[in-house]
Amino acid sequence: MYKESYIHTNDVAINLASRIMPGNKTNIFFVHGFLERWQSWIKIMDLIPESYNVFSVDLRGFGRSGRTLSSHKRSTWAEDISKVIKKLEINNVFLVGHSLGGPIVSAVSQMNPKQISGVILEDPFLGSQPVDKTGRASRGKLVAETVDNSHSLDEAINKLRKLRPDWREDIPIEIATARKLTDNFLLRVPREFKDDFDIEDIYEKVRCKISLNHSNPDFGGINSREKLENIIKINPNIQVIEWNNSGHNIHRDFPVEFSEGLLSYIEK
Repeated sequence: MYKESYIHTNDVAINLASRIMPGNKTNIFFVHGFLERWQSWIKIMDLIPESYNVFSVDLRGFGRSGRTLSSHKRSTWAEDISKVIKKLEINNVFLVGHSLGGPIVSAVSQMNPKQISGVILEDPFLGSQPVDKTGRASRGKLVAETVDNSHSLDEAINKLRKLRPDWREDIPIEIATARKLTDNFLLRVPREFKDDFDIEDIYEKVRCKISLNHSNPDFGGINSREKLENIIKINPNIQVIEWNNSGHNIHRDFPVEFSEGLLSYIEK
């Protein structure tokens, strides 16, 4: 259903999945979060009508895209996506970014202003230390150790299913596969790549329509109410959509509702 192809930016080969129908005028471009890959959006993409073109990318260092260099910076990801969109020569693009993808798509909207019509953020990284009211970090560390200590992908998937029997059937597969395909450079803790994003500046300068899907910190969301209110002060044009019953991964936990809300916002 989705065609995977490499887009060469003259700097790196970026793996892009797409579904393009002749005559479509609206393009939805998905950007995943840290330790994910394009397939993290597939349930949402499946719910998007064929009257929309859809694209989902593996960021550099993740999935099947080219590898990172020791000089890698956060802004490198934004520059990659900007070049991909320019090479695609598409207009009326709506960028959807989850977590790390949030500041990336916000930056891209400023690099490609004539092509970008809107930005949709899902529990985006808003700077500083993420909120962790549910022990998300410690659970994530255990998941990471389980995958890293497994000798094969199948072993990692089976171990995750035993570790997290509460997860939907596809989640252990996606998490284990995405981590196994991630550059070792990006897995190192503390992070060695340069954080050169001025977060407040990035969100302040978004000039197209922009929405922010805010997850509940009590369910695993990464942004406090104070941090959210600060970003709104910086850019009053941000429309906040509250998800009181969802944690960090809204699109994974509520795919139908998220896709419906996404389309409703695009068509406003």
